[in-house]
Amino acid sequence: MKYDEKEFKRSANKKAMLQWMLVAIVLSIAYTIELIKGDRTLPYYVAFMLVCWVPFLIGVLILKLKGMDSHLYKETIAVGYGVFYAFTVLTSDTNLTFAYIFPIICMLILYKDRFLIIRCGILNILLVVAGFILSRVTGDAASISMAEFEIQLGVVILSYISVYLAINHLIQSDGAMLGSVQEDLKRVVKTIEQVKVASTSVVDGITVVRELSDENIEGANNVVHSMSDLTESHDVLQDRTSSSLDMTNKIDMQVGNVASLISEVVELTNGSVEHAKVSSTQLADVVKSTTEIAELSSEVEHILADFKDEFEKVKQETGMITGISSQTNLLALNASIEAARAGDAGRGFAVVADEIRNLSMGTKTSSESILGALDRLEETSDKMTASITKTMELIHLTLDKITQVNESVSRITEDSVRIGNNIQTIDSAMNEVEDSNKNLVDNMHQVTEVMELMTAGIADADETTKVMRSKYEETFNNVNTIEDVVGKLIEELGTGGFMGVEDIHEGMFVSVIAGNKHQGDEYKTVVSEVMEDGIVAGAPKKDGQELQVVKGGEYHLQVIVNNELYNWDNVDISVYSGGKYMIRVDGNPQVLNRRKYKRMPMFQTCAIDAKDLRTTFDGKMVNISANGFAFATRAAEIKNLKNTMVAVRVNEFPVLDGKDLVGYIIRISDHDGQYIVGCRMLEDNMDIYNYVEQHLRK
Repeated sequence: MKYDEKEFKRSANKKAMLQWMLVAIVLSIAYTIELIKGDRTLPYYVAFMLVCWVPFLIGVLILKLKGMDSHLYKETIAVGYGVFYAFTVLTSDTNLTFAYIFPIICMLILYKDRFLIIRCGILNILLVVAGFILSRVTGDAASISMAEFEIQLGVVILSYISVYLAINHLIQSDGAMLGSVQEDLKRVVKTIEQVKVASTSVVDGITVVRELSDENIEGANNVVHSMSDLTESHDVLQDRTSSSLDMTNKIDMQVGNVASLISEVVELTNGSVEHAKVSSTQLADVVKSTTEIAELSSEVEHILADFKDEFEKVKQETGMITGISSQTNLLALNASIEAARAGDAGRGFAVVADEIRNLSMGTKTSSESILGALDRLEETSDKMTASITKTMELIHLTLDKITQVNESVSRITEDSVRIGNNIQTIDSAMNEVEDSNKNLVDNMHQVTEVMELMTAGIADADETTKVMRSKYEETFNNVNTIEDVVGKLIEELGTGGFMGVEDIHEGMFVSVIAGNKHQGDEYKTVVSEVMEDGIVAGAPKKDGQELQVVKGGEYHLQVIVNNELYNWDNVDISVYSGGKYMIRVDGNPQVLNRRKYKRMPMFQTCAIDAKDLRTTFDGKMVNISANGFAFATRAAEIKNLKNTMVAVRVNEFPVLDGKDLVGYIIRISDHDGQYIVGCRMLEDNMDIYNYVEQHLRK
């Protein structure tokens, strides 16, 4: 049974009220019978009923107003019943009224209040003494004797002493038992704390194992796919090897043919080299002859030049003859004029003048004919000179071309010699290729045999990998089972009160849900201080809007502690100093395991900011989920940062919108100097959850 102080107070008050009511009923029945018998007067009976029931009803009213667990009720019993007891002791004519106190004494044992018993005992003794004195003063015939008074007083004192000793014994016994229980409880609490820490560690370890199982299953699947691809590639390779073997045989055959053709080419090239040498010799002779022709043409050109000079001289002489003929003709004309002037004496001179004139005219005609012939000869000489000049140009051009051809033929001869040498080398190489081809054919046969062995090995490896994958899946299922069991254990620990507000630390994320826990608005903030009955946090906000606290509103608190979710219902929220909020909780939280989300492989580069080292490392993302992620880095400093916080900035990951992934490192694996680091995020990220779901579906 769970101890609840208020519940035990309520139970004690209920039992005391019931006993008081039974005593009042019994006494009321007894006094009613006495009234009927006539032993009591009506006024006394009415007064008795009032002092008997009014205090009782006042006590009931106090319980209604203050609650059934009110500590005032025992004081009401002491005062109210004390008034009733005083009335009966001081007004009764019987010696037994002192015994009315015993039910109340027994009833007060329920409260285990020694001070209350002492007060009641002192008042009871005073009332007994006052009743004895009153009976002596009034001279009542029914007054008790001294011996009876002493007996009553002794019984009352012994009763209170016994009750006091009993309560004291109960208190000591309860104290000893409580001390023992507390010691045991301390051990239990310590054990539970260890179990809680161990459970948290187990959950973390199981989370790590589950993540590794996820990664191993994914790796096994990749290996299976790779083995399938390798098998298919091997089949293709085997086909290509067989095809290559056939092609190698064909190449071997063609190499033989090419070798024979090259032999023929060598022979033809050797012939070409000889022909090129002969052609080169003949071309050299042609060049020599052309050179001689060019030299002769030059001499002809010189001769024509001399002829042209002589021709010019003839033309000049002919011009002189023409001039002489003109002068002779002029002299003949003058002679004729003089002969005519001389008359008959000058006839003979006139005949001579006529002959001279005729001779001059003939000379002139001959000179003109000579000049005409010379003009035609000059024209012919010009044409000949032009033709010879053009011929000389062509001869020079031909000589240049022949020289170039001679050089080309020389080069061809040299190249032919080189080609012949190269072809000899190629022939030797082809012979080596032929030998290599034969070796290649043998090697291809061996490769085919090795590929057949590889096929068998790949088939075995494929089967083994499938078995490994099934084992990973079985391990994953068992890990999930263990995780569920430990999760239920943690939930039971939380229900048992072993988890509470003391587990919360500064910097943890907090969600305040306004209204219905499942459908209300969720506001987020961060813990800044932890109190005994709650936390102090920044202003809870949703989409930038601050929470507006409504008096009497319904609020729920959720805090992620390690791998668990603490939930308190109906929390009290009030504005604290400095713009912060005080969130008070009552009782123990409901503890739930955080959800498990699917992981998606990632390959983006990232920058890791180690808060404890105040430095940044380069790395590459491995995978991510809605509440965790893993990255790889070769920075050796990271290996000692387990259980510390890091911030990771992922490149080319639009979901984060430039924000960092913040989480605590829960595992670090060393793979030949590359460290695989697994982190748990401080809160679930639904944007990443949706992104992973969409991409895994694709």
